[in-house]
Order: sequence, then structure tokens, then C-alpha cells
Amino acid sequence: MKTIQITAFLMIAVFIAGCAGPNPYGASSQQYSQSEANRALQVEHGVIVDLRAVSIDSEGNLVGKIAGGLIGGIAGSGVGGGRGSNIAAVAGAVIGGMIGKKAEESFSKDNGVQITVQLDNGRVEAVVQEVSPNVFFSKGDHVKLISDASGKMRVIQ
Repeated sequence: MKTIQITAFLMIAVFIAGCAGPNPYGASSQQYSQSEANRALQVEHGVIVDLRAVSIDSEGNLVGKIAGGLIGGIAGSGVGGGRGSNIAAVAGAVIGGMIGKKAEESFSKDNGVQITVQLDNGRVEAVVQEVSPNVFFSKGDHVKLISDASGKMRVIQ
């Protein structure tokens, strides 16, 4: 009976995975959230005048600190007995939180690029966006600057 359930589960999983085929327009080079889909966007044309490599940090994620603190607290509570165990648990939680924060910082940075574009109307805009493995920008490239009503912008080729 268990074998039949496992086989049925695997067959359904393979079927569902097969339904999510590749994008017919080619490899994706830009990411949009669900809320950004089906909205009017303003398109302006321009030329790249400067490029700078940047690092994009995540904003305010506490997972590393909390996980590190919990692990450090649990590990510290196993040291000593009585009051010493409580002190070790607190020290372990603090040290674990600091280690967790550093670990999270190293995993939560993305490669980015600051792209400065001189638009056809003479205005100059600088946009920071995540580096896409499918798109390589160079100075002098003719590009499009896409912006929405909230002011969010991205540069595309």
C-alpha cells in the first residue's frame, strides 16, 4: 500500500513539473513581482554613460541572528550546571546571534550594477539593479529605462 502511495506521489510530481515548461520567449533576464505584472510602465530611451559594480544587501532580515541565537543558547545551556548553565546559555545566545548575523550577511549579498543612462531628452538617471547572467551592459549601449508610477526603475537592452 505504501509503495502505491509513493509511486502515485512521484507520478503526480513529475506531471506537475512537466507542466511548468520553459518560457517561450527565451531565458528570463528580469524578475518582476506579482504586483508588478499587468501594469502600465513608462519607457524612455538612452545611452549608458557609466557602469559601476555594487553589492546589494538584504534589508533587515533577522533569520540569521535568531537562528544563531537559538543554537548558541541551546549549546551554551549544556555547559555547566545550575546558575553557570544559565550564564553560558545567555553568552551562547549572544555569540550565536553575532555569528548568525555575519553568516547571513555573507549569504544575503547580491552582485549589482549601477547603470548611469543619459536619456534622449538630455536627462541623466542612475539605476542600481541586480546583475543578470543573461545580460551584459557596456558603456555606449543603447538601452531602455523602464519605470512605474511608484518610481521603481530598471534598465533593459
